[in-house]
Amino acid sequence: MNASKAIPVLVALAAGWSCAFAAADFTTIRRTQTNLGDTVPKLLVSFTLPSTVNRSSSTSNSAVIDMEALGVEYNFNEVYINPPTTTCTDNSEDANQAATLGVLDEHDDDNLKAEWATNHFVFSSSLLEVGTNQIMICVRNETGDVGTGAGNLDNVGVKGVVLHYHTTQ
Repeated sequence: MNASKAIPVLVALAAGWSCAFAAADFTTIRRTQTNLGDTVPKLLVSFTLPSTVNRSSSTSNSAVIDMEALGVEYNFNEVYINPPTTTCTDNSEDANQAATLGVLDEHDDDNLKAEWATNHFVFSSSLLEVGTNQIMICVRNETGDVGTGAGNLDNVGVKGVVLHYHTTQ
């Protein structure tokens, strides 16, 4: 293909790409590191979304939360968006299950324990709200229990929490 034919094709591709992503936005929920464990078993952060947030449940309007986690050894450390309660409960009786995005990826290989791992959660935008929203992260012990009586909660660092979402404009 010669240059005179390639330029219109590239312009068309660029225009299509920019339109496809024009309705996407993001917000940084948490930038700094927070350490969770026995003394601080949860992270609860409020953030605000505009009136143009697309709350569609369609796959094409899915939202994404990306975060970095350090030292995750247990399989029960869970992330929630707009949970019905702000209380972390044992995994076996999870009062917030309807709002779960999933669990933090275990990253306990001896060679990887000291490295930050990226966690990527894709979820329905219908879980988001116009205005105030909350993200909650609960750390649990190796059997999925939480609270002061559970003992030996996972020691996890979390930072760089970013929400990507679509808008209606």
